[in-house]
Amino acid sequence: MARGWKVLGGCGRAFMSKETETGGQRVLVVEDDTLVGMGIKAQLEQLGHVVVGQAATAAEAAELFESAKPDLVLLDIRLDGGDGIDLAGQLMNRRRVPMIIVSAYSDRELIERAGSAGVFGYLIKPLTAEAMAAQIEVAVKRFGEQEKLIAEKEQLRQTLETRKLVERAKGVFMKRLNLSEPEAHRRLQLESQKRRISLAELAKKILESEELLGGS
Repeated sequence: MARGWKVLGGCGRAFMSKETETGGQRVLVVEDDTLVGMGIKAQLEQLGHVVVGQAATAAEAAELFESAKPDLVLLDIRLDGGDGIDLAGQLMNRRRVPMIIVSAYSDRELIERAGSAGVFGYLIKPLTAEAMAAQIEVAVKRFGEQEKLIAEKEQLRQTLETRKLVERAKGVFMKRLNLSEPEAHRRLQLESQKRRISLAELAKKILESEELLGGS
């Protein structure tokens, strides 16, 4: 498999590689010790993953996170001039992907901070391939389940919001056109189909017009 790299700033490297055929993750490694980072990279590749970048600082990590588009990030806590837990939270705010902390420290305070930042795993150095494989599998699964819940919650919110808008728009039709509730609902459906817009969009337009006309 052909690979190349380019230096970004200092030690940051973006690795161009084909996708694995085993369904592995595209991983960004954030580790200020270059040799340790190379070791983690080798272990990840042995497990069938693709390392798309290796960063030593928070700035390099942020740049590679944007350019390489990893779907998993492994971060050391002690970075050159930065904090891996804070960085994990910042990257999650940009784009949600599972984050795993990799550290030689197992202090309860650090673990609690990592949990509060929203990371999906915590590995203690020195790493073993078995521990890494298990943690990645659990983190990716937990992340997928959480994303599904978030999507379902957002869909429910949008459904409720649409229902409220449609009910208000029906009220406008009932008052302005002297229609019954079933007739008003049917009129909304017909207008939605005719204009080729969603019920929610149509309802918003009706309510905006009603406000302009001095309605409720």
